[in-house]
Amino acid sequence: MHIIDENTGEIVNEFNQGDRIVRKSSVEYLSDTQVWKIEHFYKGNIGEVRKQLESLSVYEKAFLFTIATYIGYEDCCVKYDNGHCIGFDDLVKLSKMSRAKTQETINLLIKKDILYKGRNSKGLQYFVNPWLFCKGTRIQNVLKTMFKNYRIKVMGNKKWGDL
Repeated sequence: MHIIDENTGEIVNEFNQGDRIVRKSSVEYLSDTQVWKIEHFYKGNIGEVRKQLESLSVYEKAFLFTIATYIGYEDCCVKYDNGHCIGFDDLVKLSKMSRAKTQETINLLIKKDILYKGRNSKGLQYFVNPWLFCKGTRIQNVLKTMFKNYRIKVMGNKKWGDL
């Protein structure tokens, strides 16, 4: 494919593999924006979160929004910025709820497939369903297995595992 001078009609260059065409409107849009380092942001699926909020208790909402800021990239594991997983005792401190209320809330969120509790060689790990909150631009495939029974509200309650 050739690049042609619009005034003279002469071939001035060629496209190489991997080159792409950028529209003038795209260039203008990009010149009016700035790139943010999104590592400090988490994403919420607005439609799905809104539908879930209808069925969550005040405690579940407070707990979920407290831990949403601790979601890890790609794996949706609840952890500190240094990569260390946040355990139950830390969740009690972060949520400012009693141990019993924290345990009850976690169990309810697990039953609703909003949280997943797993274990590795270092202890318990908690994961947030990426249909609600995530970080980064990719998620690990194993999350679909963890939350396979989650019924996606914005998709007519289809099970994620059936997609």
